[in-house]
Amino acid sequence: MSEGMLPDSAQLLTTLGSWTPRATDLLSNEGNILHAVALSAILWPRFIEFEEHVIRADRFDLENFRQWQESTGHKRQAIESVLNHVHIYDLLPSNDEAPLEAYEYLAQVLLRTWKAALGEQHPTRQFQFHYATEPDEYGPTVYVWQTLSGAPS
Repeated sequence: MSEGMLPDSAQLLTTLGSWTPRATDLLSNEGNILHAVALSAILWPRFIEFEEHVIRADRFDLENFRQWQESTGHKRQAIESVLNHVHIYDLLPSNDEAPLEAYEYLAQVLLRTWKAALGEQHPTRQFQFHYATEPDEYGPTVYVWQTLSGAPS
């Protein structure tokens, strides 16, 4: 799936076996606030600044950060790419019946929301976004890191 237009979510809901093609109907009957808030935290994470790096707050651990500094030779882009990537397959329980297209749809939505979140949270920095999927990656995967010109002036 390219970064162009997203597929029709109603069609995906039907493909996945929903009794309704309308996301609002499905959520109001079967959804719950716990999962809605958890999904919101994934789609709009808080990105923190630490030593000129911008990293997802939920992924920041000082010891892990230092290990990645050492293993990458302190390369900011490599560190951020590793700490800020997400495999869509890791977010949900395995579902062998769900088509790859559904996971790719989620990754493309995530890519778009992360662009907006970073633009709002770190407006003076510039970021590079990368999307990959099978067979090159373990399912649909989103990466983000600062460009070299993303450093504060």
